[in-house]
Amino acid sequence: MPEVSVLIPLFGTHRGRDVLADVCAAWLAQSIATEVIVAIAGTGPPSLPADTRVRVIRANSAVASPGTLRNLAARHAAGRRLYLSDADVRPLGTDFLERAHELAGGRPLVQPWMYRLVGLADVGGDDWWRELAGQRCCFLRADPAAGRITSYPAERYVTESGELFVLPPDELAVTSGPAEQRWRSPFHWGGLLLERALFTAVGGYCPDYAGWGCEDDDLLAKVTLMTSVSVAWRAAPTLRCLHFEHQRPYSTPAFAANQSILARRLAAGPAAMIATDLQTYERLTDG
Repeated sequence: MPEVSVLIPLFGTHRGRDVLADVCAAWLAQSIATEVIVAIAGTGPPSLPADTRVRVIRANSAVASPGTLRNLAARHAAGRRLYLSDADVRPLGTDFLERAHELAGGRPLVQPWMYRLVGLADVGGDDWWRELAGQRCCFLRADPAAGRITSYPAERYVTESGELFVLPPDELAVTSGPAEQRWRSPFHWGGLLLERALFTAVGGYCPDYAGWGCEDDDLLAKVTLMTSVSVAWRAAPTLRCLHFEHQRPYSTPAFAANQSILARRLAAGPAAMIATDLQTYERLTDG
């Protein structure tokens, strides 16, 4: 019986399809019993590890909501705890979930520190990242000549309203378009470890968000109404994961619509959000 069920959504042409096999293998290598449930809308993923601990849940091909897909995955989860993640984020170290569990102390644990790897490098094992463990760095690149991963120089960190952001090195910086494109969170914003019972009690994710963005903020608002939350990047910055970096679609109409949905729901308050989502979650079925 798994102790933790890792839930991963996949839809559209997301680049997570290119790295999902490696991501799944890293979760399966964890020191505590783990299963991976991938909820898919549309065409299937590349070949995944031939392991009974990996399950694929098929959704209606029209679903373009990572929250809805994670909700479907949660309905099939066997673990007492859930780890909510993405197809392009892998844990670093085989003790990632064990350390996260201990750090949480029975509470939800959110936002571990995250490296952002530019380019599709073969990360192989986890030994390379230990060289970086003592540094505060976010953006990484592969150095084929040296056979290792290195950090970019000249990262800049800023703190606004108690939150930490990283400004990319100049060669990666966005100089035009929406201002939001010019910063990144140096942690996995949506990475969340919590009890399956709590996830159910808040009605899972709101299904109204389409495409990228805001569904994680929505869920966290509901969870924090129910209990206090441990923020991993503050409490244990050496608990780290890896993101296979890609451009973020801030300027799309879908993202603007998601922002409007989040503002409207937050104005109603987390209690009303939970009441609405519980009705939808109870009616949820596979595609």
